[in-house]
Amino acid sequence: MHHRRPFLLTSTLVAAVVAGALVYGRSHGAAATVNTPAPPPLEPVAASALATPPPGAVAATPPAAPPPRAASPYESLSQKVDRLSRSADPVDAFAAYQLVTTCIWARDHEGWMAHHILPGDRELLPTTQQACGDIASDQIQSRLRWLERAALAGVHHAATEMLKEGPDGLGISGSSDIDAPENAPWKQRVEAALDAGVRTCDADSLESRVDSYESGLGVQQDREQALTYWVADMACRQRLAGAPVLAPGDSVTQRMGTTLTADQIAKAVAEGQQLARDARPLPGDQ
Repeated sequence: MHHRRPFLLTSTLVAAVVAGALVYGRSHGAAATVNTPAPPPLEPVAASALATPPPGAVAATPPAAPPPRAASPYESLSQKVDRLSRSADPVDAFAAYQLVTTCIWARDHEGWMAHHILPGDRELLPTTQQACGDIASDQIQSRLRWLERAALAGVHHAATEMLKEGPDGLGISGSSDIDAPENAPWKQRVEAALDAGVRTCDADSLESRVDSYESGLGVQQDREQALTYWVADMACRQRLAGAPVLAPGDSVTQRMGTTLTADQIAKAVAEGQQLARDARPLPGDQ
């Protein structure tokens, strides 16, 4: 599970942050005024629409994708994984990855569940037979490929799953050296996946950007950038939920705002709202 920071209404954020900016700005120069008009609702677009063709390129009409094969009420787990993984939809690719990963978890924790989970509670967790069924070894070996395809398309939660899996699929631990030179291509793909997640309003990707820029982990510390992604995260959550996101107060102005000028805060708020306006979730993504 991800530990998520407290959330605010976007409108509350803007009011709190800009109010802090005004107080701070009066003692450090003129404070900026920020207009925050409500942006239009998000409209899902296809993954291919996120790519920008190079200047002068002629946009070709892609061939119509064959309709996905309908699920059979009698399909086995292996058949379901095969159907999802062969789909042109990256959301389906992520679903195939999740099915195989559930199988791996159940298989690896079978002994642990037998010794640490009460018999009455074991029914709440899938057994190895339930989770794996007839899933084949080659499907297990292909799961990271499906995950990466989903992550680079901006499927929600896929980028952080890719990060947790590590460059070899064995996970990230305290002894993992992800900064080793041989892992550089993988790190670049993770960064591209996080950027793709930002463009589809993926909360995990936005949170990762907030944490990185606020702490300076892996990037140069930049609290203005951290605040920009935080505003975008709150705006995306509000729109995708279809209602205001109520949460206890978060001391954003104390954590980030006191080191910024009023103009920097106003700029971060405006850019964060623009990021959320430009973001488009993929059809059928959650």
